[in-house]
Amino acid sequence: MYHLMKFIPLYSKVQRPCTSTPMIDSFVRLMNEFTNMPVPPKPRQALGDKIVRDIRPGAAFEPTYIYRLLTVIKSSLSEKGRQEDAEEYLGFILNGLHEEMLNLKKLLSPNNEKFRISNGPKSHSVNEEEQEEQGEGSEDEWEQVGPRNKTSVTRQADFVQTPITGIFGGHIRSVVYQQSSIESATLQPFFTLQLDIQSDKIRTVQDALESLVARESVQGYTTKTKQEVEISRRVTLEKLPPVLVLHLKRFVYEKTGGCQKLIKNIEYPVDLEISKELLSPGVKNKNFKCHRTYRLFAVVYHHGNSATGGHYTTDVFQIGLNGWLRIDDQTVKVINQYQVVKPTAERTAYLLYYRRVDLL
Repeated sequence: MYHLMKFIPLYSKVQRPCTSTPMIDSFVRLMNEFTNMPVPPKPRQALGDKIVRDIRPGAAFEPTYIYRLLTVIKSSLSEKGRQEDAEEYLGFILNGLHEEMLNLKKLLSPNNEKFRISNGPKSHSVNEEEQEEQGEGSEDEWEQVGPRNKTSVTRQADFVQTPITGIFGGHIRSVVYQQSSIESATLQPFFTLQLDIQSDKIRTVQDALESLVARESVQGYTTKTKQEVEISRRVTLEKLPPVLVLHLKRFVYEKTGGCQKLIKNIEYPVDLEISKELLSPGVKNKNFKCHRTYRLFAVVYHHGNSATGGHYTTDVFQIGLNGWLRIDDQTVKVINQYQVVKPTAERTAYLLYYRRVDLL
């Protein structure tokens, strides 16, 4: 992401007073604000056996032009131009960068269709299902023969790749099963994989991933003739991205108490292997183990017990340091790997960033 933005030329407001790509311009400016962190000296021995490393980060700055993107670009996130949810803001940024790049590609290929990335599995209403069955000519539909010669109809929206999808973009397959009917599958793109952690049985990221792909019944589904039928749905992973962002859904809405925060501890590994059982049948044997193995390189934490307030910090693996940094606003300090995965009461992991090990 850093190299992508550094590759794009930086223009001043004098050079470009008007722009059709405010997000790209702002992030190019952001990346150019950073200076290379000086290589730290060799670790010095402190009292006892503890190894201490000194780092000298550059001067802190506040990227107000990044905040202003919410007011410049029409967004439903916040009428006041502020956004307090890290995952929603991440989705807003990645979608915005993706769509600006799509518009640039349209200048070269005007016939390309634009497609918005969804944030995880989509819960279809009955009307949405019927609209999809009728089709509007914007989706490809084909019949597919799967394992044991089972036939299914697969729909996939027109999808144009951009450098953003090349980093963060994955696909999930959502299959609807109905008795005496052909299976109906829809391929949906995602930037962040949404993991429900409400169940008491979910204690680890692996539990949450297995729950994601578990088959579930869909209530209240009716056909075009208004007959209620029993159907079930299952989500599997069709395409894994180079950078896999896992969203632990800690903020849930309750009818009585409004939006609440789940403060439970969820264990997450430094090295994560996506098991074949989580993959779609057609891609299980096409993915080598290295394509399914990820390493943690950043964690975003939410501090506080309330869903309407709190504070965000992040831990990030710094390649030059070959170690972890904890960033709390302008405060940056070196920590060890155990501190990254160690559960604590004052902060809870909210976003987990993994990258494929064969791309390190």
